[in-house]
Amino acid sequence: MSGVFVIAEHRQGKVVESTYEGITCGEKIAEALGCEVKVILLCSGDSSLKDEILRYAGKVISVEDECLENFTSSAYSAFLTKFIDEYGSGAIFVAPHTSFGMELIPSLSAHTGIPCITDVIDVGVEGGSLKVRRNCYNGKVIAEYSVDASRGVFLTFRTGVYEQASQKDSPGGVEKIEIDIDSRSFPVEFVEYREAPAGEVDITQAPILLSIGRGIKDQDNIPRVMEVAEKMGAVLACSRPVVDKKWLGRERQVGTSGKTVKPKAYIAMGISGAFQHVAGIKGAGAFIAVNRDPKAPIFRVADYGVVEDMFKVLDALKEKLES
Repeated sequence: MSGVFVIAEHRQGKVVESTYEGITCGEKIAEALGCEVKVILLCSGDSSLKDEILRYAGKVISVEDECLENFTSSAYSAFLTKFIDEYGSGAIFVAPHTSFGMELIPSLSAHTGIPCITDVIDVGVEGGSLKVRRNCYNGKVIAEYSVDASRGVFLTFRTGVYEQASQKDSPGGVEKIEIDIDSRSFPVEFVEYREAPAGEVDITQAPILLSIGRGIKDQDNIPRVMEVAEKMGAVLACSRPVVDKKWLGRERQVGTSGKTVKPKAYIAMGISGAFQHVAGIKGAGAFIAVNRDPKAPIFRVADYGVVEDMFKVLDALKEKLES
């Protein structure tokens, strides 16, 4: 059963959206290798999870056990290790680079001896080799890796890099795989979910982002930008220097050390355009940059550029919105 397998992530009875990004990543690999993508769903038998995934995937491999209702690395790793031994030799396994994938994939790699590459930002196939790119040294270096695809490999991809898969015209099928493991031997037991405190905003879901950088000059100027953002229905975001000064929370940071975003419109004001920041913007519908320096690197990647003091542009934009 070799091919490309996407390991589904679900939480509290719902499929996590990164699973659908994983299907897009897997389809890109599968198309180049001439094989199909299958989604592995480890669960307690919840039919709603299967039905939801089938809307986006051609085939779902269902591994069911009561201990798989909630994720624990020990249970998932044990079931997947046995699945790989029996069915997945030489396959490519894809999972999101979330807390789920970061805990599970290195463990699987250690148990199976299959190499793993984490936090991938691009993937392709050249000849018989899988080619991937990932950031290193806090985004200062982009490293390229090559691995023999026939050996099998584990990948975790950075969320936000790939678009979510489109719904299929016709639903796929489910294949149930029986794996017999004594769950009483697992050292970790799921107790309960405790959600981390939510950030003030989720910039990854915002259709319009108004982002600020060093050009904001002072924390007292932020309310001016916030007012304009609210009037235009945008969410305020920022580059790393603003977070380092503790003027805005990290949940608003765009970039390799922040979040990857793909809004319909991204307006960057007073941001120079360091590659660490630009790398966090994927597929924006319109990228607009405002900077008083005509040689600012951000103008190389923006769709539209305005060489002007950001506060003059803000005042003009506010006046236009109010009228």
